[in-house]
Amino acid sequence: MIAGMGLDLLFLNFMLYSFLGWLYETTICSLWESGHFLNRGSLLGPCCPVYGGGALLGIVLAYYIPNPAVLFLTSATLCICCEYLCAAILEDIFHVKLWNYSGMAFQYKGRICLLGFCFFGIAATVIGRYIHPLVMTAMSTVRPAILTATAIVLAVALASDTILSAVAFSRKSRRLYRFYVRYHAMLNREFRSLSYAIQRRLPDSLLEDLSGFQQMILEKNRILAEHESQKKEEMREKFDETMERFRRS
Repeated sequence: MIAGMGLDLLFLNFMLYSFLGWLYETTICSLWESGHFLNRGSLLGPCCPVYGGGALLGIVLAYYIPNPAVLFLTSATLCICCEYLCAAILEDIFHVKLWNYSGMAFQYKGRICLLGFCFFGIAATVIGRYIHPLVMTAMSTVRPAILTATAIVLAVALASDTILSAVAFSRKSRRLYRFYVRYHAMLNREFRSLSYAIQRRLPDSLLEDLSGFQQMILEKNRILAEHESQKKEEMREKFDETMERFRRS
């Protein structure tokens, strides 16, 4: 038992939030960055394990940490460490870069940033303290045998997907790699068509307001990033001056 749940419920929660994370990346994040839906998952199925892991971390921590502020800081710190580790593994082992925060303020190596720290902390805290109890209430209405069977099926599917995707990433099988690339290209075409079809049905005034809001946020981030870069340069110059004085003395 972990956080009052068996392994089957724990895994089902992991899969639920992995799917919701994929949905968030495919819709909101993709619209923000490219203007249309885009499959952002690294696996073949609709699953972003980093979100599932972050949510699970928030659920477990919320079970043991009653203070919201401590829960936020702990969740944000651990989640951002997991995000950095995932980025390092994907880039250093598989030579794949699925996200890049280089244009963001307060980022490190493009792998993590302050905005991600805050987002993960808030999301993990809200999920752990408020959403998780509702999910558990809904799951309690399902027969335990069905939950266990579902968890086993999803575990087998996730393991198979992970192995196939890892082989495709490493390019050890050219056929599998070509299938992986074509599969994601096909999904992206369908998602792009779907997003454009939805946008055509939205009022032009709403699209203009959303575009204006996006430009405002991007401009504020650009100014903040430039300010951060300037401060770093000033600190570097002061450090060099201090070291030069130290050497002369």
